[in-house]
Amino acid sequence: MRSTPYSVAALAATALLLTSCAGASASGTADGDTVEVTTPTGAEISMPAEPNAALGFYTTDLDILITLGFELADTQPIRDDFTSFPDFFPQEELEGLDTFGNFPEFNLEAVLDAEPDFILNGLGYEKDLDGQLQKIAPTYTYNAFDGGDWRDAVAQTAKDLGREDEWQAWVDQYEARVADIRARLDAADIHPVVADMGYWDGQVTVSCYGVPCLVFADLGLEMAPLMNATEEGLPASDEYAELSPEQLGQLEGIDVVFTGANEDGTVWVETDDALKQNALWQNLSFVKDTQYHPYNYEMIYGSPSGQDAFLSVVEKALLG
Repeated sequence: MRSTPYSVAALAATALLLTSCAGASASGTADGDTVEVTTPTGAEISMPAEPNAALGFYTTDLDILITLGFELADTQPIRDDFTSFPDFFPQEELEGLDTFGNFPEFNLEAVLDAEPDFILNGLGYEKDLDGQLQKIAPTYTYNAFDGGDWRDAVAQTAKDLGREDEWQAWVDQYEARVADIRARLDAADIHPVVADMGYWDGQVTVSCYGVPCLVFADLGLEMAPLMNATEEGLPASDEYAELSPEQLGQLEGIDVVFTGANEDGTVWVETDDALKQNALWQNLSFVKDTQYHPYNYEMIYGSPSGQDAFLSVVEKALLG
């Protein structure tokens, strides 16, 4: 996941706006004590000990703020191609919030207008972004998309922000669910070969990116070799398998497939005309047995609700 950069002119204009307005925004919303925090970027920030208008810069950041018990600003960003927050997020905490598009194009003016007193920003790979956000409000920037287990980054975030108890509560409930599902799979002797699969530009893709791979590993499921996963459920590299129509026979031996669906629920597995006419594809066991299970694609970007939701998708697919 990478953003489309601003133009130089747009960045310059935004920088002037933020420089002139940031002081009132950042200082006017903090109540009570402040705490000093050193972020993973090396920035030292002075933030409210109890923010009352926190903003999650990317979708997953918002979910993490909710999990860690932060009070939210009344306006929050969503992806430009979304119409609302993901439906698997905690809806009660999101009720009544206004939204604005903020990815892949960044809308820093809208962030400023939201008047946050704290910003959580997981797009640490965007090197110039942290400095821009610090002009709006104290910002904790980290890289949530470095290819590792997102939970490691959030555990460190929770520690730095003094929210370890809230994080541990999520970990405990998730691990209890995993243990329960694993026990039921073992009791029913259900041990399929699974894969996370996509379709792009006429080629079927198989990868070990993000939450699906982590959930498969947590449940002890055997992943298709094409997923290129390590024993820990992390990708052995950032590569993914691309199979042309003539190579689809290599998918034989996969029992159950999980695949991202569009926001309107359509699934390429069922709608692509070329696949409907491909004998290799039609003869695959997971196609003949309808063992492909769609999920909201936003689940793959690591966050507590995304991990919980994908775990539920796998539970329903394998256990009914």
